[in-house]
Amino acid sequence: MHYAIGGRVGRHPVASVGVMRGSWLWQNADTLAAVVTAIAALVALLYAHLQITEARRAERKANANELWRETLRLGFENPKLSDPSLKLAEFDYDKLTIDGSRELFQKYEIYVDTVLNASDEILEISPTEPWRTSLRIQLLPHRDYLLSPHFKQSGYLDQYGTKLRSFLGEI
Repeated sequence: MHYAIGGRVGRHPVASVGVMRGSWLWQNADTLAAVVTAIAALVALLYAHLQITEARRAERKANANELWRETLRLGFENPKLSDPSLKLAEFDYDKLTIDGSRELFQKYEIYVDTVLNASDEILEISPTEPWRTSLRIQLLPHRDYLLSPHFKQSGYLDQYGTKLRSFLGEI
C-alpha cells in the first residue's frame, strides 16, 4: 500500500510491518521447521519411553501373578510344606528335617523360596494393602523358619529387595 506525503511516495508504515513480519517468518522458515521437527521428535521419544516402561511394568505384574499362582498351586499340592502351623508334619529347624527327612526339608526350603520370590516381585510391582495382606497370610505360617538361625545365616535374604526384607521384619 503506497501513500504520498509532501510529494514523496512511500509505503504505508502498517503495511511495512506486515511485510517485515512475513519476511522474517519466510527467512526463518528452515529454522522454525527444524525446531518443530525437534519438538515432535522429543514428544515421540517421550511417548515411546512411556510405552516401553508400561510394557515392562505389565510384564513384571504378569510374572508376579504367575509366580503367585504357582505358589498357591504348590501349597495345595504340598499341604505339609505350605503351613507348618497345621502340624501335619514334624518340623525341626535345628536338624533341618521334616518328619526326620532332610530331603523333605530341602523341598520345604525351595517352597519357601518360591513364596519369597513371588512376594518380592509383588512388593516391587504392586505393594498395595490387599497384596500385603495376602503375602502376610502366606508367610506367617513360615515365621519360625524365617526366624531360625539356619535361615538368618544362610544368606537367602541377600537375593531379595529391601521392600521384602523390611516386610519380613513386620511379620
